[in-house]
Amino acid sequence: MDFFSAQDNARRRTRNLVLLFVLSLLSLLVMTNALLYLIFSVSNTHAELSSTIGNPGWAFYVSVSLAVLLVVVISSLFKTISLRQGGDAIARMMNARLLVSAKSVDEQKLLNVVEEMAIASGTAVPPVYIMDENSINAFAAGHSIDDAVIGVTRGAIQKLNREQLQGVIAHEFSHILHGDMRLNLRLIGLLHGIMVLGFMGHYMLRAASMSRRNNNNAAIAIFGIGLLIIGASGTFFGGLIKAAVSRQREFLADASAVQYTRNPAGIAGALKRIGSDTGDPFLDNPAASQISHALFSEGIKHTFNALFATHPPLETRIRALEPDWNGTFNLTPSPRQSDASPLMAAGFAVKRAGSADDSDIKEAREILHSIPAGHLDAIKEPLGATAVICMLMLKQDMEGQQEVDQIVRNRMGTNSPALVAEIIRLCRVETTILPAQRAAMVNLCLGTLRQLSVTQYQQIRAVWGELLANDPQPDLQSWLIFQLTTSHLDRLLGFETNAQLPQETELQHCQGELSIFLSVLTYSGGMNGIEADLAFKAAAGALKQSSPVLIPANQLTLVGFQQAANQLKSLKLGDKKLFIDAMLLCVYHDKSVTVAENELLRTTSEILGCPLPAKF
Repeated sequence: MDFFSAQDNARRRTRNLVLLFVLSLLSLLVMTNALLYLIFSVSNTHAELSSTIGNPGWAFYVSVSLAVLLVVVISSLFKTISLRQGGDAIARMMNARLLVSAKSVDEQKLLNVVEEMAIASGTAVPPVYIMDENSINAFAAGHSIDDAVIGVTRGAIQKLNREQLQGVIAHEFSHILHGDMRLNLRLIGLLHGIMVLGFMGHYMLRAASMSRRNNNNAAIAIFGIGLLIIGASGTFFGGLIKAAVSRQREFLADASAVQYTRNPAGIAGALKRIGSDTGDPFLDNPAASQISHALFSEGIKHTFNALFATHPPLETRIRALEPDWNGTFNLTPSPRQSDASPLMAAGFAVKRAGSADDSDIKEAREILHSIPAGHLDAIKEPLGATAVICMLMLKQDMEGQQEVDQIVRNRMGTNSPALVAEIIRLCRVETTILPAQRAAMVNLCLGTLRQLSVTQYQQIRAVWGELLANDPQPDLQSWLIFQLTTSHLDRLLGFETNAQLPQETELQHCQGELSIFLSVLTYSGGMNGIEADLAFKAAAGALKQSSPVLIPANQLTLVGFQQAANQLKSLKLGDKKLFIDAMLLCVYHDKSVTVAENELLRTTSEILGCPLPAKF
């Protein structure tokens, strides 16, 4: 399943989830009213209440239904709002610790695997959290790719070798890229609403047992017991919904992990290790029940496991990966692997020419190892990450190191002296930043910069904007770095409001923008004349009901290109796929991909919210 099919599938599952929620809510309303009818049918209870309520008619039951509906909806909204911070909110709920820098070999192994997988897949490096649990488990959480986080138990990083851990992380990246995380968060919010009646029944029962003066406490107790039963029914329905929504997605995520890694032994080995672990396989956290459907493996114990389990049995998952499996969980002990051991790659966003293989992640690791250590250290702190982005925007202007101080100070104006000093320090490193390193460094910086507050980000964004504005010869490369960074952070930090976004549009309404964008892409590959015309026509042929025109190179401007890019990011999801397919046809027309084409394609896919892998 490609990126766009997965997103469409996620939307359909969301609609199904809402339908299940509505059906469960209707069942709860019927049960609540039936309970009240039963209470009023008991003569003694009716006599005690008749003086205050009288003989209840249909209006009473309608009022009760509306009250229950209001309680459920408000509770769901409250829970959903409490999760508005996305993955970070879930991590805090699970008492997980943000892993900023590794303090052990195991933690460094985890960070390396996540960074390599993110760079190979063309996404920003997500924050990594550690749960101090002995069991083997993990989760991915967030509303979108932009605010995704990955949480891993300490047991997982200690008990799994690198190959197995890579399988687990690939499984979680599948959830990130297939739209499963948003569904998981919505599920938490909705289920909280239909289970809140049980909490109310518990408190009412306690109130009735503690009250001796109230003549109606018997009725309150009966009503409380009834609400407890109804709440248990809500839990029952909630468990069924979670199981129905989750199980098939786990099979898909396992299959995707194999697709990404080209190594079924990795994730199968992790599942076998869970089965052979002698410790408690469940999470020791009350909140685990709320996110059980988002975990890598079953995280809580169910009374009726076959009915409520959110994950298929381990045996079933392993056999799907290894049909010839002998049925035993015993693993041959494997030596702890170094960070240089092979890690296979992932291919995500669209169906593309060629297929992902081991070279994707190997290349990602080589890129990471080739980045100067001082630059990598700087990226770990917000000031350093900000300076690295500035350095990348400036670096191509510096033919000689003697010009560093003058260029930086002229372009940075009166901004923070500490930031200026850090940029100068980074720019003085006598090394050429290769295009592949540049993209990887931006992705690494994004993981650090997401820690900024909105106010801090606005200030830093203004610095980057000033850097572009002060460029005497503005170029596409600096703008691409600016866009690759800000398109992600704008969405994540809410800087890009709905009022600022153009309305969702279709390809046929973007003829001019398509002409500009595809013309720039055509010329960025070094093509001209007949070759350029053929490449452009190949791209235009993939766009339904659209007829873009190749614009002469001397009529294209950076300002026009920026405006076209801003409009095209509002395309509908299906049209985004057509647009990216058209760009790929243009690029592959001459059977080669230039550096400029690669960076333009990857930046465009990021602006559209559809990440392309490092290699395509």
